Amino acid sequence: MLNQQLAWKNLLQNRVRTAVGMAGVGFAAMLMFMQMGFKGAIEKTATQIYDALEFDLMLRSPAYLHLTEARTFPRARLHQAASLPTIDQARPFNIGLSVWQAPDDAAFRPGDEQNVAGMGRSIITMGVDPAAPPFTRPDLRDKARLLSSDEFVLLDSKSKSEYGPRNGKRFTEADIGTVTALGAQTVRVVGLIELGTGMASNGACMTSLEGYLRASPWQDRDTITLGLLTLAEGADPLRVKQELGSLFAGEDVEVLTRDEVRAHEEQRWMVQTPFGLIFTFLVVVSVMVGVAIVYQVLSNDIANLMSEYATLKAMGYSNAYLCTVILQQSVLLALVGFLPALLLCWQLYALVGGYAGIPMVMTPGITLGVLGLSVGMCVASGVFALQKLFKADPAELF
Repeated sequence: MLNQQLAWKNLLQNRVRTAVGMAGVGFAAMLMFMQMGFKGAIEKTATQIYDALEFDLMLRSPAYLHLTEARTFPRARLHQAASLPTIDQARPFNIGLSVWQAPDDAAFRPGDEQNVAGMGRSIITMGVDPAAPPFTRPDLRDKARLLSSDEFVLLDSKSKSEYGPRNGKRFTEADIGTVTALGAQTVRVVGLIELGTGMASNGACMTSLEGYLRASPWQDRDTITLGLLTLAEGADPLRVKQELGSLFAGEDVEVLTRDEVRAHEEQRWMVQTPFGLIFTFLVVVSVMVGVAIVYQVLSNDIANLMSEYATLKAMGYSNAYLCTVILQQSVLLALVGFLPALLLCWQLYALVGGYAGIPMVMTPGITLGVLGLSVGMCVASGVFALQKLFKADPAELF
């Protein structure tokens, strides 16, 4: 208890230096919060379309790369899977990239040569069966039933302004009825959905299965990109996966569980691309910045109180006791610097996420992770600063 009081008094003794330390800890914590937030947003974005789909097992091509380069496999495999009594539903789901033409009545800023009416943009295109939409969310199922014609499309309201909303900012109900081109075919927007655009494109839309083939003429009618299997009640996914593997006994299709699908997609975007490495590296840099700032604060504090520490040694207090004081001071500095950063970044997540259109969420994992790194950062700084404390010599008092 005594060493805790001494640690507090050391912090309050020079409030300007303590404020500098708090600012350093808070700055480093904010950097860590933002990098982890961006990393978490990429992880969520990478799987958000899969998370909205209803399936227990998935059929896909062994040549699958990622969501918008899923390749294809024979549609007959889906019919084979549906013949098993353990399969309740077997639904096709096509997804890939097509080209969206900015509508003629799109509003762009004057002089913006990068975005003009009629310009084509790559867009994520999903093809579903309107009679059996493969979604977990009721709103998506209801909207998918509007795709009664192969000329109809549903546009994701989170698509960026470069795709040509009428107000020049974001897609709203006013864009329903817009006529433009998807691929080489004319389409009409019959509604809006809110799903998310994924990592491969800044826009997304949904069509019927026939509409998808119109927008993607390179895909054969007898092939699909993904097969979504829903199991009968009580069926074991792993056992059914083995049954399907024995049934197919070929190399033109593979079977994955939902967890395997998510893990593969996260692995793709966080390990096989630079995204995860970049944000992890920036977190490490943030920690190093914090260590440097806090070390300077603690080192100067020890230097200014050297005679006091020497007096404590002369009174019989051990180096271990004084080390405990410094380390507790480090932890207190971490906590008082962390709290303002947490409150500020909570607002920044909402601001940046809304502006950039990415799902930045302050999760308990991110909060505890940054707290742990902040405390570790300050404790490491305290350990480095202890070298000066050991130089406190009672003999120098006389």
